[in-house]
Amino acid sequence: MDRVCPAVLALLVTFTSIPSAPAAPKTRFPAGTRAADIDVCLQPLGKVDRAVLTAVERGVTAAYGFTARSLAERPLPAAAYYKPRKRWRADKLLDHLVAEVVPGAGCDLVLGVTTSDISVTKDEHRDWGILGLAYLDSQVAVISTFRTKRGVSRRTSLMRTVKVATHELGHALGLDHDDSVAGCMMNDARGTVKTVDAETGVPCKHEREAIESTLGVDLPDVTAMDWRHVLGR
Repeated sequence: MDRVCPAVLALLVTFTSIPSAPAAPKTRFPAGTRAADIDVCLQPLGKVDRAVLTAVERGVTAAYGFTARSLAERPLPAAAYYKPRKRWRADKLLDHLVAEVVPGAGCDLVLGVTTSDISVTKDEHRDWGILGLAYLDSQVAVISTFRTKRGVSRRTSLMRTVKVATHELGHALGLDHDDSVAGCMMNDARGTVKTVDAETGVPCKHEREAIESTLGVDLPDVTAMDWRHVLGR
């Protein structure tokens, strides 16, 4: 399959851009589509704890109302490995999802999930570690738990992972970074995971309305994540 090169490469912690992709349709789904009809598939890349996948599934459903499920584990693609830093190139992981997972998965959105460190090129930095990456207005995003768990409890790590997931899916649904309201899902991390900690993990009103306009689908009106349900504790 030809390499897909969407318009903006959107990520948490650092940001960059790449050449244009074909224009997306004005709305993605036909009239009458419900949020629950939209299928988000989590694609474990390498071994991922089932508790992490369950938390992300529940978080995605809580934030967007989408149906979320996990696919069978796949190995990280060798072509994405960056040997000098023992990391995996996030943009190549997205390309792998586009070429190898999206066509046969039957999913509206595919979210890659890995425990391995991921990175991109940013400005003069050849290899810049990140939490997540998405092609803007696309079907694919990828997140890593590697940087969510440094020096914090498992609960905090899981919360961060869920927030990174809903943020990156926001990019895939067409949202750019927006700092107009503090604590909103699409706030720019500005190089620190502490920004993630301050986010609710669910779309603010203006973010929800923007997604609804793009999808042509009503989303749940939620203002906070029910962490007891999402984390099962």
